[in-house]
Amino acid sequence: MKKVLMQTPVIALWLTVSWMCVVLSGCVTLKSSAISERSGGGQSATTEAGDYGILHLTSPDDLTQTASSQLVSKCQGKLTDVQTELTMREWIIIQWYVVSATAVCQ
Repeated sequence: MKKVLMQTPVIALWLTVSWMCVVLSGCVTLKSSAISERSGGGQSATTEAGDYGILHLTSPDDLTQTASSQLVSKCQGKLTDVQTELTMREWIIIQWYVVSATAVCQ
């Protein structure tokens, strides 16, 4: 009986620390990737589109398409060197996705 009583605070402390690690880690997770190379002259056009997902079970549809159509609306001519970047910021159960797109308008 005495061993069980001595282990209870240790277990409670472990559970508390584990819970805090899970809760606080969601505030600092940032996943990002990009591939880019710019060449040629012309006016630069940039845009962003964002939406949320829940528990990594849902994700926004057509973010890249939305960002691309916004780029097209900003340029009267031809778009070249189109580059997209997807970033995801996580807050415990909600993920915020942002697609940034840049291009050269010629």
